[in-house]
Amino acid sequence: MGDGKVLVLDGGFSSQISCHVSTTAEGDPLWSARFLQTNPEDVFHTHLDFLCAGADVISTNTYQASVEGFVKHLGVSSEEGLGLIRLAVDLAERARDTYLEDNDGTPRRNLKPLIAGSVGPYGAYLHDGSEYLGNYADKISSETMKEWHKPRIKTLLESGVDLLAMETIPCFKEAEVLINLLKEYPSAKAWLSFSCKDDKSLAHGEDFQTTVIKCWEANPKQLLALGVNCCAPKVVSNLLRGINDGREPIPLVTYPNSGEAYCPEIGWTDKDKVDSIDKYVHEWLDLDKTELKKEIDKVLSSVPGHGKLRFELRDDKFSDYLMLMRERDARYTLYHENLALELKCKELVNSSQCHQYNEEQGDPVILRIALDRCREQLSATQSKLKKMIDDYSDTVPRREYDVLENKHNELNKKLDTLKTEYEALENCYRRVVAQKKSLQEELSEIKERCRELERAGTPRPQWEICADFIAGGRDSK
Repeated sequence: MGDGKVLVLDGGFSSQISCHVSTTAEGDPLWSARFLQTNPEDVFHTHLDFLCAGADVISTNTYQASVEGFVKHLGVSSEEGLGLIRLAVDLAERARDTYLEDNDGTPRRNLKPLIAGSVGPYGAYLHDGSEYLGNYADKISSETMKEWHKPRIKTLLESGVDLLAMETIPCFKEAEVLINLLKEYPSAKAWLSFSCKDDKSLAHGEDFQTTVIKCWEANPKQLLALGVNCCAPKVVSNLLRGINDGREPIPLVTYPNSGEAYCPEIGWTDKDKVDSIDKYVHEWLDLDKTELKKEIDKVLSSVPGHGKLRFELRDDKFSDYLMLMRERDARYTLYHENLALELKCKELVNSSQCHQYNEEQGDPVILRIALDRCREQLSATQSKLKKMIDDYSDTVPRREYDVLENKHNELNKKLDTLKTEYEALENCYRRVVAQKKSLQEELSEIKERCRELERAGTPRPQWEICADFIAGGRDSK
């Protein structure tokens, strides 16, 4: 960087890792950083894919990694979160070592691949698409952003990355925070690339070229390059064109996306309206050669016949270039398809060695396909469960279910005892009611007899009725 060489960066990590895992990072608050915990070997193989495809620089899988994010969404401690960032560097270094061993220590173009520690914006942690808008810069303080960035940057540098990739930065405020933070590590180097909304402005609205020049002048010793990423390919040329006119050249970096537009409500749109990135590469490579081409045109125009010959040669070479680009794309496709088939074969061979195929066990290929489907469903279920935990873990306390179950059983026993006592009391009550009814009938009879006695006692008693109750009898005086 800065010496006139063109270095090739790796591609979209989340897209490539999907060739190795059955799940996607789409919609995950940690993006592909979750795979550091769940699929570290697949992270390693993804780095290796990019190196085998010709990347001069690979970035660690830490774009959306942060201590706070890991603690919140993985349930780990702060130290374990830092450990995952260190693991990301280890996996990239291991991939580079494996690539060099496979190539007998002689890498492509005799250039040892570099490892860039990916440092995404604060907006990526918010998981609301604000890294493409930059609106959080209006309400988040510089100090807050610095404290959020510092643990990741410190860990990446201590883990041995060759440089930092401070990328998709949507506003000057955060860029200034990162540049000042970089000064706290004098031996560190970095590139800084911005997220832009059009061919003139950052996502937050600041002028792109003015911002780039300010950043370069603020720390030219540590910044290796400045540029743009995660934007439409068609805006790159206008953003970078003329930025070095009349000044010491600023090394440039660019790695746009496919050209789709991001909408916070529905995600990426206009997928069917974008051109292949190959259409724009030659424009970017020619950006620093504009003045030289003008001088060449002057010389050629002064010599008759050379202009026509130049155009003929250019057309011939451009045809060769297109043919080579198509051949390269075909080789990439074949390589990735071969890699996928090789992995499948290894898995099937391993499974066949462990379990001999018979009709009762079933066809291993069919079983493998079924297993993949089950993994996809498991992943979807885990995502739903994770969402439920995120939605309700703060409002529904954990219960001691064993204690509650024992208490429930004890209460059931007490209920059975009370039911037995209730039945006994109910039977006793019925007997008492029956006795009451009998006594009421007897009382009624006695009252009736008393009334008859009362009538018989006045004025002359009926002795045949009351003789037994009056002393002396009928003849007493």
